[in-house]
Amino acid sequence: MSAEVHEETSAEPNNETVQTDYILVALDASPHSTAALMAAAKVAAALNLELRGLYVEDINLLHLCGLPFGLEIGSFTANPRRLEQAHMERDFRIQASLLRKIMADVAGRQRVSWSFKVVRGGVTQEVLAAGSAAHMVSLGRVGTTPGKRTGSTAQAVVRNTQRPVIVQSAQNALSGPFTLAYLGDPASDHAVALVIQLAKAHNDHVDVLMLGQTDAQTDALAQTFASAEVEAKLYTMPSIDAMIHSLQGLSVGAVLLPAPLATWLDDISTPVVVVP
Repeated sequence: MSAEVHEETSAEPNNETVQTDYILVALDASPHSTAALMAAAKVAAALNLELRGLYVEDINLLHLCGLPFGLEIGSFTANPRRLEQAHMERDFRIQASLLRKIMADVAGRQRVSWSFKVVRGGVTQEVLAAGSAAHMVSLGRVGTTPGKRTGSTAQAVVRNTQRPVIVQSAQNALSGPFTLAYLGDPASDHAVALVIQLAKAHNDHVDVLMLGQTDAQTDALAQTFASAEVEAKLYTMPSIDAMIHSLQGLSVGAVLLPAPLATWLDDISTPVVVVP
């Protein structure tokens, strides 16, 4: 069970209408998290959504405090020391204060309504709960644990949420050109609707990599983009291997994946939006 510690709200209203849709951004101390916040703020501004930041005080770290094997390594001295709950909670407060300031700055520059909330609990569970009614969820590809291409929290959220998830890296901004992997399933159609919104917001084009589509289905898809006045180029892929090879070769832009292809996250270096 989680316990809410703090919540702060600030707003830059665009009009007098109360906003009910929001983008949830999961925040931590990693540079990927800051990139996820910046990506979410830009999307929130483009789609007129509220921005909600969430910082989770990881209950699992507190459980380590007092245990004989619960040690941390000093960043300056490199000396091990026992994890103590008072020190951990102080670090949580310092980090939350810093993240709140960063969020205020980023949201202010994009002039979006925002709020910041701190909870204590399991990171994945809290992000899923807070994002259950969100328009989208944004989080860093990797958290504070080094050595992984895609962190366990990002993988778990992508697998378990019914909302589009921005998986953001620190090296690349969420921007066009956009590449969409299209399988013809409902998730692919949801991704089409979202990529049209993003392409319009960024005034950029879309490359669509299709698999298993008939000529009639291809024509219908092309008409969808034409009706939305979004420039799109459609490419028929001969195989699933050819599709993933094309996505692996991308170095700019962002990729939209239907949820059945979420396992490809580790193979793509650009920002990814997974759409259920």
